[in-house]
Amino acid sequence: MNASLNIYAAGSLRRAFTPLLETFSQRYAVDITPTFGPAGLLSEAILRGDAVDLFASANCAHPLRLKNLGLAEETALFTRNQLCIVMRNIPELTSQSWLMALRDPRFILSTSTPGSDPGGDYAVQLFERIEHLHRGWGKALRERARALVGGPASESVPAGMMAASWLIRSGRADIHIGYASYLPLLIGQPDLHVLQLPAPYRIDADYMLALIKPARSEARLLADYIQSPEGQGFLLNNGFTPLL
Repeated sequence: MNASLNIYAAGSLRRAFTPLLETFSQRYAVDITPTFGPAGLLSEAILRGDAVDLFASANCAHPLRLKNLGLAEETALFTRNQLCIVMRNIPELTSQSWLMALRDPRFILSTSTPGSDPGGDYAVQLFERIEHLHRGWGKALRERARALVGGPASESVPAGMMAASWLIRSGRADIHIGYASYLPLLIGQPDLHVLQLPAPYRIDADYMLALIKPARSEARLLADYIQSPEGQGFLLNNGFTPLL
């Protein structure tokens, strides 16, 4: 195989990218070394000099920053996600509307870490949307929410587990704001109650990739494959939304 490609990708892409990268590697005889984690922390590692060929972020801000700083050659949107609410499946929570459940001070509300993990930034966007629609509510939610995952000092989610289910089942949280791409795995689990955000509260999460300089031909080929119908199929099959 050709020299290995080093890929940094948002942790939420792990389920979709694992088979995608395996298929690409076998087809084009390119060895790939993927690293998954909070996109903000991965972006900081690239800024510190980590040798990376392609960066797939859960937002646009980090790739565009790398491009503006002259570290990335090209950027491209490649998929979209949304937020969802996961809560402990108990009557005290599920008998309320999702918004009232978030506001209930009896229960712990968790998010990813803003700045380090785009999931936390999107949760902040949700709180701002709530504040716009219900003055005072969003501000109070942001102050009460606990950033329990995705930060430099956060506990690591055990391998093979999802943040929402782990936080709730371990007693660390009662409600978690996370990505809707996990819905296919979360729906139907009897101890969890899962719902998507209705309009006008819906928050879209745009995912962007960046080719890090100097862009290798194999990395360009991978970027094209991710955006191809076949590559998009891996994302669609794992809960992501196609770009319109």
